Amino acid sequence: MGAFLSATGLSPDSNEMSYRTNEGFYVDQEAGVVVTATSCDRPLLFAECETLALLLQMDLVVLRFDPLLGASFDVLMDGSQSWLCDFLAWRRDGGDMWLVPSQASGPFFRFTGKGLEAYEGAPYSNGAERYAGIMRAIERPSFDGGF
Repeated sequence: MGAFLSATGLSPDSNEMSYRTNEGFYVDQEAGVVVTATSCDRPLLFAECETLALLLQMDLVVLRFDPLLGASFDVLMDGSQSWLCDFLAWRRDGGDMWLVPSQASGPFFRFTGKGLEAYEGAPYSNGAERYAGIMRAIERPSFDGGF
């Protein structure tokens, strides 16, 4: 989780980030986003995260880690009651972190130190770029870009 937070540009005090990531929970008031991590399968933690997002009035991202498949992400935008599920981390060398749908359609999210921004268009131009930039956290635990 710490590697993912660093890759997104959320750069808190390193001691604070270490403490929070060990708990599997991180809130960034300035960016308006909550990131939590679990190894539980969907839909576990949805109800708890919905309550948390409602109380904090922030976007919420759940990093779900599977030791065989790697990381996937679920997103609950502030004010929404619908989960957007099964996103993958995507990044170019030196570029911003994106959450892209595991399927061919859906919104795309750019994740920076300023928060989570939704886009209709993909950050890649073709299937080869899509595949090259997807990070599963098994192969690239640092969430560094692939191309």
